[in-house]
Amino acid sequence: MAPLRHGRVSLALHRLREGEGTPLLLLHGLRGSSADWQGAAAEWPGPVLALDFSGHGGSGWVRGGAYSPELLVGDADAALAQAGPLAVAGAGLGAWVALLLAGARSEGVRAALLLPGPGLCGGGALPDFDSEVALPPPDPEPLARGWDPAVAVLEEDVRPVDYAATMAAASQRLLFVEAGSEPPPWWQAARQAPSAELPAADLATALPRLEAFIPSGG
Repeated sequence: MAPLRHGRVSLALHRLREGEGTPLLLLHGLRGSSADWQGAAAEWPGPVLALDFSGHGGSGWVRGGAYSPELLVGDADAALAQAGPLAVAGAGLGAWVALLLAGARSEGVRAALLLPGPGLCGGGALPDFDSEVALPPPDPEPLARGWDPAVAVLEEDVRPVDYAATMAAASQRLLFVEAGSEPPPWWQAARQAPSAELPAADLATALPRLEAFIPSGG
């Protein structure tokens, strides 16, 4: 596990596999952790890293519980800065983070794989000013749960369609795995990008295709 920091939070970046070639960074879903990627490392020839987002797994919690997708993108960007140019795969909330990272850091993210998972939909494409986010009661044993209860706010973050389309258009390569259910509006917008390909059947078949997406010499 490599030491890493984003702001005041210490992040857990786990090295699941050594290897030669382009590294793969794995981003878990809401209330998940790097442990969710058991077995994925075997499908990638190069180094495989798995990040625990702030408030999750072995990473620190944000003081005051001020969580947002952009904060998690900053977590992933810190991992990108340490590992160099790489491919990224994200599930659920991690898929949204992977898209934003791929668009904002297109020079560093060679290709991105987006998968369904917890926290995929968020709070919809537009703000709902009448809704109230109900946080769970304080947890008497927070460390046993493995995530900060305040990450519940990430269930309600807005995922603007135009933002998703812009980030997808700026990305080098995108690959989507679809589970059969109706994807959220942001996902539908992102998969229309010229750089997008869909669908891959599952993670095991998607990772070799993700590797093939990486430009030669990348």
